[in-house]
Amino acid sequence: MGKRPLVIFMVLLLLVACSPERTALNNGPLLVQEVTLAATTPAPTRALSATPSPIPIAISTVELTTPIASTTPKSNFVLVTPTLPPSKTPTQTPSITPSWTPTSTPRPTLPPTATSNVIYVTAPPNVVSGGVVPIPTAINVNPKGQACVTPWFFSGFRPNSCAMNPPLVSPGAFLQFQNGAMIWIAQQDAIYVLYDSANAPRWQVFNDTFADGMADTDPAFNNAPPFTFQPRRGFGLLWRGQSTIRDRLGWAVTEAEIPFTPQVQLGSDGMIFIGDARGGVYSLSPDNSDWKRYSS
Repeated sequence: MGKRPLVIFMVLLLLVACSPERTALNNGPLLVQEVTLAATTPAPTRALSATPSPIPIAISTVELTTPIASTTPKSNFVLVTPTLPPSKTPTQTPSITPSWTPTSTPRPTLPPTATSNVIYVTAPPNVVSGGVVPIPTAINVNPKGQACVTPWFFSGFRPNSCAMNPPLVSPGAFLQFQNGAMIWIAQQDAIYVLYDSANAPRWQVFNDTFADGMADTDPAFNNAPPFTFQPRRGFGLLWRGQSTIRDRLGWAVTEAEIPFTPQVQLGSDGMIFIGDARGGVYSLSPDNSDWKRYSS
């Protein structure tokens, strides 16, 4: 009794497994309905196009109007504006105004005639066609031993005449040459040339024709011997233009002139006294025949 229901159950399972529907399921997918798809338009093929030309973009040339911030100076701020150097003044030479004031002291009357070997020192000399500064003749009005009214600007020796005027204080320059020297007196617009040789004249004075803007030197004279130099500015212009001066003086022994502040006085006998850059004094005879230097 116990085995019979089991046998029946197994027979039923076998029958179900062998049915046609089960067999169809095991043979793959079944066609349910045929469907016809409508024809579709193929998508166009994408083709590369040419690189487009750059499109110009208009750029405004109008500057931005953004205001620039400005600063307001403080009340104690001082604006210093540089000034141009004075005309015909060598490098680093200060312009000095004469500190003396002309007095009413009577002075000797000069004769109406004049020669070209004594110079006034109270005013710039006149210019003549030859470039030499004319110098009026002075009169010896002071016997030796007589007291002079106007003192000399120097001490250490006593001239045989009296000073005809207070000293002229002027910007100037000094340049030493192989065989002499040059001295520039700005307020006279003059260049004094002193020669070492005993040949006459021993000294001369010329008008300074150099003007700012002219070339300091000339390349044609860049052949100076060793340890010598071509003079510059007004000294060089006079030296290059006067072959006699050039031959007598030779070349400059320093590359640049020495700026200093000379004093100049005229004696009643025609002697000219000029302070030099080393503290001494030059005395120039009225007939150009001699000059001396007195050390301080």
